[in-house]
Amino acid sequence: MRKEPAILVFDIGKTNRKCLVFDRSYNVLSSETFDISDAADEEGQPVLDLDSLTAAMRGILLRHLADPAIDIRAFNITTYGATIVNTDAKGRPVHLPWDYLRQCDESVLSTFDERYGDNGEVYAKTASPRLGNLNTGMQLYLLKRRQPAVFDRIRHSTSLPQWLSGCFTGQLFTESTSIGCHTLCWDFRSRGFPEWTRTEGISRLFPPLRRADEPLTAEIGGRRLVAGIGLHDSSSALIPYLLSIPEPFMLLSTGSWSICLNPFNDEPLNRDELDQDCLCYLTYDGRPVKASRLNAGFRHEAAVKELSARHGLAEAFFQQIGWDPELVANIRSGHPAEGMSSPEAEYYAFMDALLQEQARKIRLVASEAPRHLYVDGGFSRNSVFMGMLRQEFPEWIVRAAEVGQSTALGAAIILHGHWNEGPLPEEIIRLSYS
Repeated sequence: MRKEPAILVFDIGKTNRKCLVFDRSYNVLSSETFDISDAADEEGQPVLDLDSLTAAMRGILLRHLADPAIDIRAFNITTYGATIVNTDAKGRPVHLPWDYLRQCDESVLSTFDERYGDNGEVYAKTASPRLGNLNTGMQLYLLKRRQPAVFDRIRHSTSLPQWLSGCFTGQLFTESTSIGCHTLCWDFRSRGFPEWTRTEGISRLFPPLRRADEPLTAEIGGRRLVAGIGLHDSSSALIPYLLSIPEPFMLLSTGSWSICLNPFNDEPLNRDELDQDCLCYLTYDGRPVKASRLNAGFRHEAAVKELSARHGLAEAFFQQIGWDPELVANIRSGHPAEGMSSPEAEYYAFMDALLQEQARKIRLVASEAPRHLYVDGGFSRNSVFMGMLRQEFPEWIVRAAEVGQSTALGAAIILHGHWNEGPLPEEIIRLSYS
């Protein structure tokens, strides 16, 4: 029996870890979740257990390599951001990776601002809001001050996806989507490591730069495989769009947070945008992606729960409300249409207010070029949201997009030419006007 050529991707989220196998047309052949045990830091807080994670990944990869029906030719890794692994001269972690949710020492943050903040300029240059431990560079700065003996043992500081890749390849690299993810460690204006990282002896800890579409090889289970160097998950999810859509576009990725991404706005992030929670990412080939975010999904979920409880309705009722432009007009005029039930009118009023905030966030990162706005995630299937969005931007082409497993898919297709002899499928992204 001829074995099906395939690529395997580990998609490591903060709470969910998945392994997906794609065929040559990027259909999902298999998908599984796996659990790992937690470790505890010096304060007793749960943190990522690197040994448990790498053991689970190796076991899963070996099992798939032994599958008689598929021929795993390549693998890649994508993970959540704001997690670094600091290793010593022998390549061993010198401490458990910090959880980005752990409390920051505000006095040390203030010292950083006094030395390097320059009235917020360091945050503007690195396109990183002041986020405490979500800025991985700040983790290194804090570690140097709180645990200098531990810091002095560090020889390499590597983002989680690249460290995991290095466990299989034996090589460590710095990669753009990870170093450019609100780390404070990439100057978007000079396109290099910022001055403060050199002053603090931090930039010397970063391994050499390498692009995510330049893989390595790994010998695993007696097989020689193409091995990706790993990607940050948000930037990985953008890759199917970048490789499939020829015209400039913006992507509104919706979930708990709605994140508007514009890969075609290369204007430096200014302080006003930074104050309004904008930031920049880097693409796999090092181009800036201006982004804004809104906690729209959280707020929508809370509003639906409140409306459901107050009106004695199932939450599904609000998921089934259809698009009615006349009701929008009446809501905005202050006179809801007769015959429309109060729950529907209240839902429309909430959505109208939410949409106005969302539109402001979109305009913050918009540029002259993109006139195509793609919406994926939960709100792409909400006819009220999509209808209001099209009303708000009548001069734009606004389309709902559906990409199955977009984060893992991005990590797979970035390696396409290194393992797959066929062309990249044209319909990786399914678009709809409805």
